[in-house]
Amino acid sequence: MKKTFEVTLLNQKFQLKSESDDKYVQRVADYVNKKLFDIQEKTKSVSSLNVALLAALNIADDFFKIKSGEKEKVVQARGKVKEILGLIDRHLGS
Repeated sequence: MKKTFEVTLLNQKFQLKSESDDKYVQRVADYVNKKLFDIQEKTKSVSSLNVALLAALNIADDFFKIKSGEKEKVVQARGKVKEILGLIDRHLGS
């Protein structure tokens, strides 16, 4: 069941609904808020929209890097499994 939460992002309060627990919602909000303040500090931008869009791009970049890293791990794991299966086949065949 969805619950209503209040989070503060860039010193503005927002209400949102989520089925997640309080700690998770706060963790996500804290992550986004950190990105927002980091961008605001680096760019010295006063436009909330510009800060939000740049933060969204940074978060998307984080996501794609993680996703790409996971794919690489799967490829490496498959290679290791093939290597192990080859060793087993050679061992059993001798």
